[in-house]
Amino acid sequence: MALGAQYLSDFRAARVTPKNLVLNVTLKCPLKCSHCCFSSDMFHGGHLSAADVHRCIQQAAQIPSMEIVHFVGGDPMLHADIVADAVALASSLGLRAGITTSAFWAKSPARAMAAVQRLRVAGLTEMTLSYDDPHAEFVPLNFIANAVAAARDNGLLLRIAVVVEAGSRITAASLRVDLGLQDEPGINIYETVANSTGRGEGTDEETRAGRVRHASAYRGPCESVLHTLTVDHEGGIQPCCGVLPHYDSLKVGHIAEEGIEAAMRAAADDPLYRWIRLEGPVAILAAVTADDPVPMRAEEFDGICTACDRIFRSPDLLARVREAAEARRSQIETCEILLDGQAGPANLVAAP
Repeated sequence: MALGAQYLSDFRAARVTPKNLVLNVTLKCPLKCSHCCFSSDMFHGGHLSAADVHRCIQQAAQIPSMEIVHFVGGDPMLHADIVADAVALASSLGLRAGITTSAFWAKSPARAMAAVQRLRVAGLTEMTLSYDDPHAEFVPLNFIANAVAAARDNGLLLRIAVVVEAGSRITAASLRVDLGLQDEPGINIYETVANSTGRGEGTDEETRAGRVRHASAYRGPCESVLHTLTVDHEGGIQPCCGVLPHYDSLKVGHIAEEGIEAAMRAAADDPLYRWIRLEGPVAILAAVTADDPVPMRAEEFDGICTACDRIFRSPDLLARVREAAEARRSQIETCEILLDGQAGPANLVAAP
């Protein structure tokens, strides 16, 4: 059996097929948003080199289920040359390519068009813009309008992500009106709730309480883990979307050592990641601490990333969770068999 076929067979046995490669090109960013999960600013050093990025894409392209490479930061447009070259490589290997950016570079219609056109010619297929109250402190709305126009004129699939809090001035609905996009339903403007991770952890208690109470706070199974893999700005591999600080405990390998294939194969055999996939970290923490003097309750968390942050930042708690996951390995495998081909995960393995 060919290596790629064997790899896909192994992943199917674990009921996962990785589709998305996220490249965290840099943590450096010209903004300093109050809710940033990476605490990004212009003082963060280091980034993936062009050679590193090529290595990641070439390794990921060996996975038959892989569909898209997405460039994130910080802001990946601080390294536009690396990104454009990498987009061309991904396209040549049959992968779609996307980017998430603040549009800090779209200072005029001409600049925006030149930047987007360069990426589109290289093979970029989609763009996600980030804009909300914290972003608006650094990026004028007309920059977003310039980037939207350039993306639209170049035929990119376009999304705008709006992080909302209680009392947010900018919402998905208000932004659609402000940008004059009421008649363009094809542009997806959507809302997410801030996680209390990274710089977002340092907010006031009232704001954090509002996140917990928000109707969009999600506490269920994680559909990212094992279906998305992230390579951080130092080459570390994480088996998820990577939207929390880059703890060493969350890394399953390095592109220059194990490589993506071996790292993700090991992650797919790890009962903790599979448990997170089935039930999510909130349910896991509630189950593991149920008999503690002060158990963790689901309603304490504003989302699954905050719960994962709690697990992977604490060596003692992580050890407890891993022990519980290993004890449930056979139950997890049974649940995966039962759920194979069904609509999605279910809460089936919480009981000891």
